[in-house]
Amino acid sequence: MIRRVVYDVEFRVLVKEKLNPSDSVLVTGSCEQLGEWLPNRCIPLNRIDRTDDGEVWSTNIKIHGTDKIAYRYVIGQIVRMDDDMNLIVKKWETFKAARQLTFDPIETTDIPDNQQPEEFPAIFGCYKGIHRTDIGWLTGQSEIQLRFHSNALHIWSTKLRDKTISLKVSPIDLTYQQENDEMSPDSSNQQLTPTSKVFIQSALLRLSGCETNIQSDYGAVIGKDDYIIVKIQTYEPENLAYHIDFYLVDETTPLRKHIGFAYVLPVHSNLELSDNKHLNRFVPIIGLKHNPIGQIKIDVLLITPLEGIAQKFLVTQSKYWREGRRPVNVGHRGLGKTNAEHNSSKHSSTDPLRHRSSDPSLNVSNASSSMPSTTRPVQTKFVSENTLASFKGAYQLGFDFVEFDVQLSKDKVPVVFHDFQVAITLKRKVQQAELFVVPVKDLTLPQLQSLKIHHASETDVSKVEEDIEEDDQTGQKNFRSLFPTLQELFEQLDPHLGFNVEIKYAMEYRHGGSEQNYYFERNEYIDCILRCLIAHAGKRVIVLSTFDPDCASMLRRKQTLFPVLFLTQGDKGDWTQFLDVRTWSINIGLCFIVAEHLSGLAAPALDILSDKDFVKHVKENGKLLFIWGDEASNKDVSKSLIDLKVDGLIFDHVAELKEEHSTTENVFVAEEREELEVLNNFRQKQLEIKHRQLLQELETLKSARETNNFSPPPTTISTSLDSNFKHLM
Repeated sequence: MIRRVVYDVEFRVLVKEKLNPSDSVLVTGSCEQLGEWLPNRCIPLNRIDRTDDGEVWSTNIKIHGTDKIAYRYVIGQIVRMDDDMNLIVKKWETFKAARQLTFDPIETTDIPDNQQPEEFPAIFGCYKGIHRTDIGWLTGQSEIQLRFHSNALHIWSTKLRDKTISLKVSPIDLTYQQENDEMSPDSSNQQLTPTSKVFIQSALLRLSGCETNIQSDYGAVIGKDDYIIVKIQTYEPENLAYHIDFYLVDETTPLRKHIGFAYVLPVHSNLELSDNKHLNRFVPIIGLKHNPIGQIKIDVLLITPLEGIAQKFLVTQSKYWREGRRPVNVGHRGLGKTNAEHNSSKHSSTDPLRHRSSDPSLNVSNASSSMPSTTRPVQTKFVSENTLASFKGAYQLGFDFVEFDVQLSKDKVPVVFHDFQVAITLKRKVQQAELFVVPVKDLTLPQLQSLKIHHASETDVSKVEEDIEEDDQTGQKNFRSLFPTLQELFEQLDPHLGFNVEIKYAMEYRHGGSEQNYYFERNEYIDCILRCLIAHAGKRVIVLSTFDPDCASMLRRKQTLFPVLFLTQGDKGDWTQFLDVRTWSINIGLCFIVAEHLSGLAAPALDILSDKDFVKHVKENGKLLFIWGDEASNKDVSKSLIDLKVDGLIFDHVAELKEEHSTTENVFVAEEREELEVLNNFRQKQLEIKHRQLLQELETLKSARETNNFSPPPTTISTSLDSNFKHLM
């Protein structure tokens, strides 16, 4: 006869934070009855009480016989479509080890009554004294971001031109409006869309800090230098338009006067873009008398979900950054860059931005005066940058991570290469050889790995001619090594070597031009790279980074497996400034990562050395801070940065620091050994406890025989102890 034990378990949790009327609390876990960590199979709880501390949610679930289950609580918004449950995940518990529920062995066919978890009721986001939660990812819905910045608001009315104005965005469900076409003349009493079908949130970026919240009744005040982001998540972006209300702000009263409105049509495709530029819409503002009173510029971004990959409520080794970990050493492009920077769109040396560092007001410290020049290529006598040989060399030196650049070839294969262009050699029979600069995106992987390709910064044609005359077989191998694929790195590098993957994307410059024209659509571009990362990641620790703020937002929304760092140029270097205002300084960068819930910031060493208190601000927000730049390779500077408790240093002179780092052990190898030692010590103690118990049992039996009061214990206990001892041995 087959017996199956069924436990009736009550899951109860106290949620202290304020919930919206459309929010639900759910539970997910490791067994089939708890949905096996899948978002669309979470089990909803019922609200049973409201207290001063918060809301209490509970449900009873029958768990089929098992020794132990793991589970987490989730806050989300349930969207019913075609009788299927879809879940917009707003927040979920991200403890490295999930909550545990252990069942005592019971030999019965009855249902044990009301089994309860060890912490009852649980507190959402708190387990064994640890507080950890995170936002969700796009499980199937899309996110539309409406951004208002860079003097976006232009008021034509002279009466309102110098007034303070706030704006509020409300989504309009077009299908709902078609079904309920009787419109109320008073828009304030009109329901534009069912609140259960969308999730809307706003963020306000200012140099003084970042405010992230659900929109208030009158929205947010828009100032000259403010950056307002309104995020709307929906499963039907093609049926969602947007109503924007404008209010006159009067500091003497909390009430605000409604002065006008505007409409934005649905945004359901980024194909409206003619290039990789931002999608901007200029919308007229209509006054209450139906006359135009101004216009507003809206910067629009559509983020679509990552299709074809089932992501679960699991915390990876990458996402869990161990507390107390020493600053990790990151080899820039492996052993360091070997090529000078090249970009055909950059401005000439007459650009004032390229001479910022000569301004005396920007000098940071005496320590930086002895730093090596940031304009020269380094490691030229060693192996080439961004190659397998370079990455293996960094690991042999004991480095924890290697940083490398990933972009797509024409056939959409993720390849490792820094620049957006390469130089192709064209050899003529009579005339001198010529170099033609071609975008990487216009060459397929076989072409990149077979053509005689040189770095785009090379201008010495005679040197190129010498390379052409070399042995064909040797030359083929050299050129192929310049374009390893992302998959090859996973397959050929030690799994203990962490990857800092910089996602390249062509950006626009502030004073005109771009890094590369007619680039890939962002969603498709990011999806191709993420699919490769998720398919081959295994247990390797991976950190993603990018200079493009929109790519950073997409990387965060599309997945929850890898931490995302935002790379910022700061304002102390001589780099050409990008058009996007979010890249202009480390302070704006910090506001951005807080608003977008990114894991951290990668900032230039010059900016951190000039404002050391900035490290404290990053830590107060619970974010990681990596440092990059040639200055980080200076011994005095790197020591100063380590003393500031930064989380990572990206070195650009790795081989030159060989003596210093040759005895350094990879941090992940060391942590794995420590964890094994702890586990072995625990097992040893368990063995000792079992051994003492068996000795005590033998002594008891011996004493019973000697006193002639021996009564044999139940066979099952002795057998159980003996089997346990053998199992532990």
